[in-house]
Amino acid sequence: MVARNPNNLIAFGHTDGIASDIEMFTVDGGATLANETNPGEAMEKIIATIGTKATILAVGAEDGAGAFRVMLHGSAWTDADMQTDIRALGATVGANSYDASGATVAAFTF
Repeated sequence: MVARNPNNLIAFGHTDGIASDIEMFTVDGGATLANETNPGEAMEKIIATIGTKATILAVGAEDGAGAFRVMLHGSAWTDADMQTDIRALGATVGANSYDASGATVAAFTF
């Protein structure tokens, strides 16, 4: 293991070494998105929406009920704005008509 510089603090609540403007959000589509990951399906539409106002660094695992986390860089999103835009995709999103009209978004503190 490399010796740690005594000036480098180990701190809570930030993402060392990635960038200073990292934000994370929990997106909950309301129903599983596990079968919505192919081109033209709901996840493509949701991720494309998020990508309009941020660079997506990571998409976390889906919890089996429609919730996942996204890590963003340079985001212009608030959780309320992202929720509004994802809900605006409607009740028939993508090839399988996924219902995103009740989706919720919450800021996530790492």
